[in-house]
Amino acid sequence: MAMAPPRLLRGLIAPMSPADWLPCHLQLLASSASLLHRWWLPSLARLRCPSCSDGFKLFLVLLLFSAALAEVRFVASASMAPTLRPGDRAVAEKVTYMFRKPSAGDIVFFRVPAALQNCGINKDVVFIKRVVATPGDFIEVRQGQLIVNGVAQNEHYTAPHGGSYMMEAMRLPEDHVFVMGDNRNNSCDSRAW
Repeated sequence: MAMAPPRLLRGLIAPMSPADWLPCHLQLLASSASLLHRWWLPSLARLRCPSCSDGFKLFLVLLLFSAALAEVRFVASASMAPTLRPGDRAVAEKVTYMFRKPSAGDIVFFRVPAALQNCGINKDVVFIKRVVATPGDFIEVRQGQLIVNGVAQNEHYTAPHGGSYMMEAMRLPEDHVFVMGDNRNNSCDSRAW
């Protein structure tokens, strides 16, 4: 039985509070440097043309630049199904939120919130969720229907849930976003912390 290749989707990393977001690009740089040291540098030493050396320098700069701008993340759980399924990979670009705040509908990657770290969840775990409300929004869930600022949301991307779960109304404080998994019945998200 042939397996379908993993889907590649674009996501966003949102640095609302810089201490909360994972600097994964450093891990990528370390592994890239090791690869360059073992394979590229000995090969480069055998080359005797100035343009090859310049090409290598350009390649190295581009590699470091791209590692600082984006990273590929592996989806480990079904909390974002059907949008992202276990085994999918998503490209997280890292600069958008330097220029704008998160918007409803954005898919974000973030480190485990402190409330869950206190419950024993490893601080290095990265969550992938969808922003459903932004600072100052009034949010509630009635009979499984998300309501933001009094308007029922048409969420075509959520898993069919037939949910009857409720969440009391609340107003989001400044510098906070409310995130939920697309698979609402199988997601540890802002409803839990």
